[in-house]
Amino acid sequence: MTQPNFKFNHSEYSDEDLNLSITRILNANILCSIASIKENESYIHTAYYCFNKNFKFFFISDPATQHVQNIEKNLSVAIAIYDSKQPWDNNKCGLQVFGSCEMAKGTNLIEGTLLYLKRFAGLKQWIKHPDDFIKGAINSKMFLITPSWIKLFDEKTFGEEVFISLKL
Repeated sequence: MTQPNFKFNHSEYSDEDLNLSITRILNANILCSIASIKENESYIHTAYYCFNKNFKFFFISDPATQHVQNIEKNLSVAIAIYDSKQPWDNNKCGLQVFGSCEMAKGTNLIEGTLLYLKRFAGLKQWIKHPDDFIKGAINSKMFLITPSWIKLFDEKTFGEEVFISLKL
């Protein structure tokens, strides 16, 4: 389980509480919705994700998809991560993540591949090493999302209808 230890220096909430809440949400879910921009319109897709201790996110996608084509023209993305089965009237939680996206290369490709294989062992059928992405073992490539800020919603930990914006 990835355990980030980010320094937020928030005026109301401790780094420990914020990190624990975010980590709990990220580890409890495996899918996210990723929004990109196509010209002046928004576009959204769903992807399996993994993340590192610096809250950088990795996902795999085919470069021919619309969302990857969007990202190639405009790196700006937003992510929503939440449990879609949580009741609407009791202790809701989730994350919104805003940042930039690019194809993972070098050490980011290595780290993303290792994290992804750890979280999604079934990928080992096709990918055993980061170079397998480069060699084209599958059509998909590894992508890296670097957040600039996070919006956290965790009613059980921080109270009802409390949204916490965190700069990274």
